[in-house]
Amino acid sequence: MEKSKQRIYLILIFATFLDILLLFYVALRPVSSTFRNTVFAFDIILCAVLWIEFIYSYLKSDDKKQYLIENSLSILGMLPINFVFLRALRLVKLIQLIKLFVLARDSEKTISDFLKHTYLDKIILVAIIFTFILTISIRIADPSILDIHTALWYVIVSITSTGYGDVVPSTLSGRIVGMIAMIGGILVFASFTAVISSLYISKINKDNQDDVNQKIENLTSEIERLNEKIDELKKE
Repeated sequence: MEKSKQRIYLILIFATFLDILLLFYVALRPVSSTFRNTVFAFDIILCAVLWIEFIYSYLKSDDKKQYLIENSLSILGMLPINFVFLRALRLVKLIQLIKLFVLARDSEKTISDFLKHTYLDKIILVAIIFTFILTISIRIADPSILDIHTALWYVIVSITSTGYGDVVPSTLSGRIVGMIAMIGGILVFASFTAVISSLYISKINKDNQDDVNQKIENLTSEIERLNEKIDELKKE
């Protein structure tokens, strides 16, 4: 049963990741109407499958109210609506599927401890909301940015500090939004770096602790053996 759940979640992870890539490709690049309609059809089918998985997990949950609260953003991310923010929230659903896949392999305590110490899901959620707010802000603040797709492109380029220079704000307020995007991007990527570093450090500490524990066990066994030998000598 666990193996079947792992396979299902792995397929959903791959399909959701592919769907996100296709949706953003269609949003940012000129494509034929046939390809666009195919992507939208795939998106609708995937959303239907995700809703089936969501309802199944909801019915199996012990605290249904808490389950709805914890997955409220995932619900928005499963809506097949042509809106940039809702499509970006599909990333939240992707993270949730990855968590479920890990849960199917490891104990719940393992994944809960991991999230408690790294806050990875919260960091990704903050990054998505931050990107959405800046996209709307730059679109409103700068008249030279004519559509939401261009605004999203500018924000992503600014957050990642790529700096292509193909989109440049023409107003002071637009440049301020750009500076906020750059500074915020540094903080977000620094947080990701901290998460990765903490994983490596935790792994090293665990290996060192296991090595120390093994040495202590060996010394304890040796001491017990020596005590037994001493007792034997005393009896003689």
